[in-house]
Amino acid sequence: MLRDWKERLRARSRRVRRKIELMRLRRIRKKRTPKYTHCKNCGTTLEGMYCHRCGQYALDVEQPFWKYVRQYFENVYQFDTKIGRTLWYMFTRPGFLTAEFNAGKINSYVHPFRLYMCISVVFFAVFFMLVGERAGDFNALTDGRLRRSIVEQVKQSGNRDGEQADTTVYLYQVPGLVKTLKLRFGVEDADSLVRFQPVDDLYGLARTTLPRLLVDSCFKQTDILPQDWDYIRKVRALKNLNIENWIDGKDYGPDNAAAIRAFRVDSIRTGNDSLVLQPQKVYIWTDDVKKDAEADTLQKEQFTNDIIAGLSKWTPFYMMFLLPLFAAMLKLFYARKRMPYMWHFVHAIHLNTVFLILICIPLVPLFAYGIDDLVAAGQTLNTVQLNSLRITLTGFPVALFLYMLVSFRTVYRQGWVKTTVKAVLFYVLFSAIASLLAATLLIWLLAAEAEAI
Repeated sequence: MLRDWKERLRARSRRVRRKIELMRLRRIRKKRTPKYTHCKNCGTTLEGMYCHRCGQYALDVEQPFWKYVRQYFENVYQFDTKIGRTLWYMFTRPGFLTAEFNAGKINSYVHPFRLYMCISVVFFAVFFMLVGERAGDFNALTDGRLRRSIVEQVKQSGNRDGEQADTTVYLYQVPGLVKTLKLRFGVEDADSLVRFQPVDDLYGLARTTLPRLLVDSCFKQTDILPQDWDYIRKVRALKNLNIENWIDGKDYGPDNAAAIRAFRVDSIRTGNDSLVLQPQKVYIWTDDVKKDAEADTLQKEQFTNDIIAGLSKWTPFYMMFLLPLFAAMLKLFYARKRMPYMWHFVHAIHLNTVFLILICIPLVPLFAYGIDDLVAAGQTLNTVQLNSLRITLTGFPVALFLYMLVSFRTVYRQGWVKTTVKAVLFYVLFSAIASLLAATLLIWLLAAEAEAI
């Protein structure tokens, strides 16, 4: 049986090579003649579509626009009929393209470096564009004092009985609460469930109407901040709170006026029979009250955006640095083969191109489920989503290793046992080095941004 299996593989390999030779002959026999007889650049008589003296392509200046676009991709990226064939053999026959390149058969496929550069440009552009859109999710990852069981009760009671927000309190950082309910707990109607009127700025104290269950179970009473108490007293001293006015350079309107007017202030007599104004208790849903919540939120957003910008700048250089390192390790592992370094480098390019394409699979849940759900250890994912996530994250490194194993076997022609041992050692060692370099880059970016802030 083993002999029959090997014979079928050899027959399949012979069929593939005959097909490649047939396509190469068709390409050579394809008749393409220029529209003019002499090169328009140097005047040399043309014998084909390219001038043998200066190399200029015999371009037809009267051709339609779409042909210009097609020729651009053919000339710059070699993305004509080669791209489909190159990608097909890259995934169906690991290591085959490297062996073909090392054998001198270059023109039948897209050049390895051009393919890698094009795919890496598209990958990093799309990846960091999507990550930039998700950057705001990082700022809503903290639950604060919210408990998932309580939020689920609020969602179920609201859906079953039509319960609406029925309790009004004064609460700090309400926009953050709404965002966390949406992103972390999946409350789609968070805007209608939590309604608020800010006293001063949007991120400070606000008159908030929401379900009592949240107030009783997840909030904590605290004292009002001195600056908010001074602001309320100063505004309440005005005779008319319904008109727009300027208080300490800040404009407030009807919502602010309604929140300030409804704020309860008690008059308490002290021991010397003097009246003292006592503000009502306010609430917080986080662990602490930020003195400048708006500035803190903006600072977090700026920090996150700067980190993403730094990663988008340095990650391509990091990947380019890994290519010669990958090739150097291949040359070290297969030193007895006495292959030129360039052969190992082409192999490294092909393997890293496959890596960039395959890594899109585990990245799908990142944008399908949200960064916040994944960081929350799957707390908001259902069973199907969790299972698909586990299969994806587990299957990606396994698939990558199996591809590398077959590629090593195809390119270096060693036995399966020796190839497997080398592949395992190479996979573990290179992954450790790449992870260490990535961690160093990330720590450096974090330290640089922290110092700038």
